Amino acid sequence: MLRFVRVAAVWAVGLIILKTAAGPAGADYVRPASTAPSAYLQVVSAPGEPELSLYAEERGAGAPVVLIHGLGGSTYSWRFIAPVLAQTHRVIALDLKGFGRSGKAFDTAYSAADQALLVANFIARRGLSGVTLVGHSFGGQVALLTAIEMNRRRGQRVSQLVLIDAPALPQTLSPLVAFMQQPVLPYALLTALPSAIVTRLALASNSRVQLDRAYTDEDADAYAAPFLDAAARHAYIQTARQIAPGNLADIITAYRRVRQRTLLVWCQADDVVPVATGRRLERLLPNARLALISGCNHAPPDEAPDALARELTNFLMHR
Repeated sequence: MLRFVRVAAVWAVGLIILKTAAGPAGADYVRPASTAPSAYLQVVSAPGEPELSLYAEERGAGAPVVLIHGLGGSTYSWRFIAPVLAQTHRVIALDLKGFGRSGKAFDTAYSAADQALLVANFIARRGLSGVTLVGHSFGGQVALLTAIEMNRRRGQRVSQLVLIDAPALPQTLSPLVAFMQQPVLPYALLTALPSAIVTRLALASNSRVQLDRAYTDEDADAYAAPFLDAAARHAYIQTARQIAPGNLADIITAYRRVRQRTLLVWCQADDVVPVATGRRLERLLPNARLALISGCNHAPPDEAPDALARELTNFLMHR
C-alpha cells in the first residue's frame, strides 16, 4: 500500500504541477523583478449569488491585455511574460476563482463556463474595452468562452484572443484528468503529502524536465502553494473534473461565431493537448492563425517564455 501511494503521488501530482502549471524557466530568460501593483476586486458570478473576490496584478499602460492562467496556475505563471507585454500594453494578470489569491468556495462551480462568467463580469466592472484575452491551457477555454459571453452581451469589449495549448475540443482524457475523476483518492493524496516534497519529487520524476535549468526555491514554493489549503485543493480537483464540458457540441457550434482576430500558440511536442486540436481550431475560428513553438511540452509561459513572448508581442503590435 505504501509503495502504491508513493508511486501514485509522484505520478498524479507530478502531472498536476508540471503539465498544467510549472515547467522551469528557460535558461536564457532573465528573471524579472516582481514590481506589479496588485488589487482585489469584488465581482458577482450570477444574480442572487454571493460576491467572490478575484485577485489581479496590473502593470503598464495602453490597450488592455488580460492574462488567464491554466489549471493549477496563478498570476505567478505569467512572471516572465507580463513584464514584456507591459512595455507597450496595460497588462492585467488574473487569478481565477479557486486559484492563487482569489476567493475559494467549496462548491462545484468550477467549469470553464463558470469561470468565463466571472471573467466577463471582471472586465465589465473594470470598464475595460478593446481587450486582448490571453489564456493558457484551461485558461484558453475560459478566454474563448469569455469572448462568446461578451459577444452575446453585444459590448464588443473583447477585440482579440490568444489561446495557448487550449483543450477546447474533444480529446482523450489525460492521465491527470482521468485520475481526478476518482471519488476519494485525489483528495486523500493531495491532503496527505507535503506540498514541497511532492513538487521536488515531481520534478525529479519527469524526464522532460532539465534540472540544470533555472528553477528556484521560489518557483517550487509558488507552485506548491495551491496544495496547502483545503479549499484550493477542492477547487483544483473540481476544475479538473469539469475540463470536458457536457455541452461541448453546442460550444463548438458557437466557435464559428467568434469573429475576433485570434492567435493560436501551440507547443509542437504537446502530449497533453495535441497540435491537432490547434489545427482544428484554426479551421473552426473564422479569423484564427496557428503558430507552433519548440522547446516546450504544454507550459510555454514557463518552458519557452522567450518564444512565447515574441509571438505575443508580434501579434499585439501588428493588428
